Amino acid sequence: MDRLILFLVILGYYLHNGGSVVTIECIVSDLEACDVCSCLNGGKEVGCENVNLTALPANIPKQVVILNLKNNRVACVPRDYFMNLSKLQKLDISNNNLTASFLLPKNVKEFIASNNMIEHVEDFFKFCDNMTSADLGANPVRSISTKELEICPNVNELSLEGLLLEKLNRDTLVAFPGLNRLRMVRMPALSEIDADAFTPFCENLRRLWLYGCKELTNLPGPLLKNCSNLSVLDISETSIMSLDPELFASPLLGAISLNWDHISDLSKETFSFLGSIKSLEMSTMGLVNIPSDIFVNTSLGYLLDLAGNNLETIPPDLFSSNPSGHDLQLLVLSGNRLTAISPGTFRKLYLLKELYLDGNTISQLPQGMLTGTELQSLYIFHNNIDRLSDSLFDQPPENNTLTTIFAQSNPISELSTTFLSGIVDGGNVVKSCDNVTVRQSVQKVSVECVPEDFLMEINTTSVGLRDSLSMRGLVCHYKKESFFGYSSCMACSVGTYGVPGYCVKCPKGGFYQDEVGQYSRQGYENGCKHCNAGNYVPFEGGSSPLDCKVCPDGTDRERNASYRACFCVDNYFRRDRFNSCELCPPIGANCSGEALRIRRGYYWNWAFSDIDRYRNFVENLATRNDSYDRSASSFGQPLPWIHTCPEPLTCENNDDILGSCKEGYTGWMCASCDDGFFAILGFCRQCPDVLVFVVEIAVILLIVLFLMIYVVFVHRRQSGQSGRSIVDVALARGKIVLGFYQVMGEFWGSISAIYWQEVFQNVAYLINIIQLDISAVLVKPSCFFPFLGFNPYVEFIIGVATPPTIIIACGLCLLVIEMKATLKSYYRRTPIDPARKCLANKILTLMSLGLFVTYPSTCNVIFALFKPACVVFPIDENKAKNVTLLRPDYSINCSTATHLSFETAAYACSFYVLAFPGILLCLLLKFSRGTAECPVWLRFLSENYRPGFWFWEIIELVRKVSQTLIIVVYGWDSTLSVIVTLAIAVIFLMLHASFTPMKDRFEHYLQLASLWAIFLNMLVAAVPATNDEDPTDVTNVIGVLLVFLNLVVLGIALGKPLMLMVKALVSIKILKEATSLIRRRWLEHRSSELQINVECSDVYGPSTSTPLLNAQ
Repeated sequence: MDRLILFLVILGYYLHNGGSVVTIECIVSDLEACDVCSCLNGGKEVGCENVNLTALPANIPKQVVILNLKNNRVACVPRDYFMNLSKLQKLDISNNNLTASFLLPKNVKEFIASNNMIEHVEDFFKFCDNMTSADLGANPVRSISTKELEICPNVNELSLEGLLLEKLNRDTLVAFPGLNRLRMVRMPALSEIDADAFTPFCENLRRLWLYGCKELTNLPGPLLKNCSNLSVLDISETSIMSLDPELFASPLLGAISLNWDHISDLSKETFSFLGSIKSLEMSTMGLVNIPSDIFVNTSLGYLLDLAGNNLETIPPDLFSSNPSGHDLQLLVLSGNRLTAISPGTFRKLYLLKELYLDGNTISQLPQGMLTGTELQSLYIFHNNIDRLSDSLFDQPPENNTLTTIFAQSNPISELSTTFLSGIVDGGNVVKSCDNVTVRQSVQKVSVECVPEDFLMEINTTSVGLRDSLSMRGLVCHYKKESFFGYSSCMACSVGTYGVPGYCVKCPKGGFYQDEVGQYSRQGYENGCKHCNAGNYVPFEGGSSPLDCKVCPDGTDRERNASYRACFCVDNYFRRDRFNSCELCPPIGANCSGEALRIRRGYYWNWAFSDIDRYRNFVENLATRNDSYDRSASSFGQPLPWIHTCPEPLTCENNDDILGSCKEGYTGWMCASCDDGFFAILGFCRQCPDVLVFVVEIAVILLIVLFLMIYVVFVHRRQSGQSGRSIVDVALARGKIVLGFYQVMGEFWGSISAIYWQEVFQNVAYLINIIQLDISAVLVKPSCFFPFLGFNPYVEFIIGVATPPTIIIACGLCLLVIEMKATLKSYYRRTPIDPARKCLANKILTLMSLGLFVTYPSTCNVIFALFKPACVVFPIDENKAKNVTLLRPDYSINCSTATHLSFETAAYACSFYVLAFPGILLCLLLKFSRGTAECPVWLRFLSENYRPGFWFWEIIELVRKVSQTLIIVVYGWDSTLSVIVTLAIAVIFLMLHASFTPMKDRFEHYLQLASLWAIFLNMLVAAVPATNDEDPTDVTNVIGVLLVFLNLVVLGIALGKPLMLMVKALVSIKILKEATSLIRRRWLEHRSSELQINVECSDVYGPSTSTPLLNAQ
C-alpha cells in the first residue's frame, strides 16, 4: 500500500509538471542515527531495520562498516548521502520504497537493494572496484545502460531476480567480468537470451539460476559453450520445449535442474556432451517416455529425479546401457503412471540406497527387483499392490541391506515370510490396516499397521531430494543435530495437498482429499479429489467423501461443483458462491453468469447498496479456479428493485450491473435530460447551435406574422359581405386544432408503449408550440441560459401567474385608454371619443382568448402537483427503502418541505380550474336568454355552434381538462387512467357524432377527426403491439400511422388556407392590396363614430342585434 501511495504521488506530481521529468527532493530526517537505530561495536555496526523510517537518519557514524536499513519506508536517498562513509563495506537497504539509485563509497563489498521501486541502477556501480556481491532483485528495472556502467571486476555474485528485462545481450552484463554466481530467476518479461550474452564472464561462471522465467522458450546451444567451470545449471519452470545438447558441454557440470519445464520428449543426444552428472532433476516435465540409451554416454551420480511425469514404463536397460556404470544413490520415480517394473531394471545400480516408486499404479513387485543394489529404503506407498509375496533379492539374506519399506495406502492382502526375508533384522514395514495399528514380528522384522491419515516422515541430507519431496506433497524443514544438518520432510495431512514449500487445504467446492502426501500435478487445478457430480464440500479442508454434500436448490446437479456450490441452472442467480441459487425475476433481469443483471429498458438504483462490492462479487463469480477472491465470494446486501423505464429505449444499460442511460438522458429511470439536451414531450433532444436556434425562432415568427397579415388581408376583402369572416373561421378551426394537441401533448408525454420514430421526435418541438404551453416553449432557450431550467415548480409558478398577468395587463390597457379618452375630452371640451369602446372590445377579446388558450396548460401545471401525482418507488428488493417522486418530474422528491408547500399552493389554486369555465358558462347563459346583446369578446366561444348549442365549448373545456387531469395525475401506466380516458374519448366522440353541434360541415368533420385521432392514439397505447426492447416492423408501421393521424388534423385545418395563401402569393397582388389596406385603414380611423362602430363590428362579421340563442 505504501508503494502504491508513493507511486500515485509521483504520478500526480509528474502530471502537475506537464509531464516533464520530476526530481523529488530527498529530505534527511532530523533524528540522530544512534537514537533510532542500534549502534554496536563502537559504531561499526548500525542496525536501523524495522524502525519505520520514512527518511534516512542524520549523522550515521563515520566508522560504520555494516549498515542495515532494510524493512522501512524510505522513499529516496540523496545521491551522495553515503559517500562520506569511507569504511562502509556492507549496506542492506532492501524492502523500502526507493525509486532511484544513488552513489556508493568505493569500499562497499556487499550491497543489497532488493524489493524497492528502483528503475535505474547505474549509479550503484560508479565506484565498484571492491564490490563482490550485489542483490538488485524485485525492482522494476527494464534496462541496464552499459554506457553509464563502470567495470566492476570483483563482483562475483549478482542477483537480478524479478527484474523486468526482456532481453539479454552481450552488453547487458559486460561490466561484470568476474561473475561466478548469477541469479536471473522469476523474471516475468525475459523472453530472449542471445548466444553471446554470457561471453564477458563465461569462463568464471560456476552457478547459473534461470528458473521461473516463464516467457523464456529457448536457450541457444552456444550460450554456455565457453563456460568451462560451470557446475550448477537450473533452468526449471520455464517454457522451454526442447534442449540443445551443446548446453551441457561444460566438463564440470554436476547439477542440472529441468523441473516443471515443458519438455515432453528426450532423445539419445540430449545429454551426449555430458560425461557424468551428480544430480539430474527432471520432475514434472510431462515426459511420456524416456529412451533406453539416453544415458549411454552419461554416468549418473548421486540423484536422478523423474517424479511427476507421465512415464508408463521404465526401459529395462535404462541403467545398464552405459558401460561405465552409474553411482546413483537416490532414484525418484514417484508420481508417474508406472504399472509394472521389469526384474532387472535396477540390477546395475550397485550403490542405490533409496528408491521412490510411490504414487504410481504398480500392482506387483517382481522377484529379485533389488538384486545387486545396496538399497536401504523403499517407498511404494500409494500404489495398487495387493500382495507382497516374492523376495526382492536373489542373494542370501545376510547380504541384504534393506531396512525400511513404506507400503501404506496399498490394498495389501498378503505379506509373506519370503518377502520379509529380504529385509534385515530389525527392519520395518509400514502398511495400512483399516485404521488399526498392529505390531507383529516375523524374522525380527517389524510390520506396523498405520491408519490412512498416517503422516510419513522422510529425513534426507540431499538438497535435490529435499526439493523433490517438497514438490510431492511433503513439507521439509531443516534440522541440525550436533555438527550435522538434515531436512525432515513430513507428508501433508488429509484434507490438504502439497505445493512447493507448504501444504494447502482443499478449497471449498467440489474437492476433498482423503489421502496423505498428495500434491498438485502439472496440468491439474489442484491436488484434491473431486466430489461426485452435484455434490460439494461447504468448508475448506474436506478430508472424506462423506464431507461432500448435495448441492443446494437451484443448482445444476449433473455437473461437478468446481469452486462453488455447483453452478446455477439456466435463468437462476446466486448471492453466495457456496449457497443456493434463486429464480431470476420475471421482469427486467438477466441472470447470465449466475449473477443478477439489469436488462435494457429497465432501471435500478444502488443508493442503499454497495455497487462496488456487488461488481466485485459478479466479476469474482466469473473466476472458475482457485484464484477467486475469498473476500468477495458473497453479497449479503439487498439488491435494488427493478423498475420499468417510462421510455424503455432510454435505459440502454450498457453497464448491466450499474445500469446506464442513453446519451442525453440521466436521473431516476433515465427520465431527465442531461446537460446539453432539452426535453420535448418526454424526449431529450440535443441543444442546437445558437445560430440555428435564432434562425428557427425567426422563421416561426415570420410564419406567424405572415399568417396574421393574410388573415387581415382576407378580412378586409370580406368587409361588408354577409356570412362568417375569416377571423371567425380561423378562431373556430384554431380551437379544434388547439384542443386536439393540448390533450395529445400531455398524452404523448405520459406513455411509453409505443416506440416513436425519429421523425416524430423531430416535430415534437413544433407540437409544443401548437399547444401554446408557455413553459414548454421556453425550454429550448434554457440550453443557452441554464438559469432558465424548468421543472414542475417553475412551470407551476409560470402557469398560475399567466391568467392574472393577462387580466392585469389588459386591465391596465383599458385604464390607460379610459384615462386618455377622459383627458382628451376634458382638455378639448368635447364628448368622450366613442372609438374607445371598439378598442376596449379588442383588448377584452385578446384577454378572453389568452385565458381560453392557456387554460388547459394552467390546469395541467396545477394537476401536476396534486398528491396522487406522487409515486412511491421501492429502492431495494425488500421494499425496506422507498422514495416518493413526482410523476411529471422524477427529480423532485415529494417528501420535502418545499414540495409540500407547492402541493398546498396547487390545491389552493385549483379553484381556477372550476371558476374559469363556470364564469364563462354563466356569461353565456346570461346572453343566451336574449335580454342583452352578446359582447364581441365573448362571441368566439359560441359563434361556430348551431342554435341551442351555445354551451358546447364549455363541454369541450371539461373534456380536455378531465382527460389531461387523469393522464397528468395518474399517468398512463395506471389501469384507471386507461379505462377513464378511453371512456371519456368514446363518450365525447359519440356525443359529437350524435348531436353534430357545429354549424359548419367542414368544422364538424375536423372535430370528429380530432376525436377519432385521440381515441385511436389511446387505444393503440392501451394495447401495445410488441415488446419494448425490439421494435419490429409492426411497431414501426403503427408509429408512422399514429404520426400521420396526429398531423392530419393540423393538415386538414390548414390545407385550404395554405392553398389560397400560396395562390395569392403567386399573383403578387397581396402586397399591393396590403399597402392599400393600411392606407385606407388610417383614413377610416379618422372618420366618423358610425364608421368606427361599423369597423368594430366587422371584426367578427356583420353586426347583429339578435339574441345569442338565434346567432348563426
